[in-house]
Amino acid sequence: MSKRIKNLIATELQKRLTGADSVVIVDYSGVSANDTNKLRSGLRKKNVKMTVIANAQGRRALEKVGLKAGGDILLGTNALVYGGESVVDAVKELLEQTKEIGKLKIKGSVVEGQLLDKPATEALAKLPGRRELHSQISTLAISPGRKLAAQIVGPGRNVAGLVKAVIEKKEKEAPAAAA
Repeated sequence: MSKRIKNLIATELQKRLTGADSVVIVDYSGVSANDTNKLRSGLRKKNVKMTVIANAQGRRALEKVGLKAGGDILLGTNALVYGGESVVDAVKELLEQTKEIGKLKIKGSVVEGQLLDKPATEALAKLPGRRELHSQISTLAISPGRKLAAQIVGPGRNVAGLVKAVIEKKEKEAPAAAA
């Protein structure tokens, strides 16, 4: 392949990776075409993309988009998995797919410029996704205000309950006194 074509491929790959802060590197050697289509379909549902790469062009593209550390594990047959809401979603889907497709192997990942090995990458699947984190953070942010509102309303509610009890008691006594 000529140098010009290799540079065009690296540039195209760089365009695809632009904006990605994380990428998972997988070894797909030995995976059948049907399993590859099934894998891509499962990833597409999570808005995650998989691109098969040549190692040299992959290294150049990863370096240009700030994910240089990924070049260290680009040996053999590789594909880059990127996109989606977060790398956690991509890793979860990949682990689910590796159960069904035994030959698919996760080699590692680059998360915000830091290289993670296979065990660390697989550990990402145990973390909550971006949506779960947002809901947890908003719950934590709202919690003190909710508690404060309950503390402010609580005494007034108690007084109102006592006043109502006194009114009901007086209403029951009034008809008896009139008779």
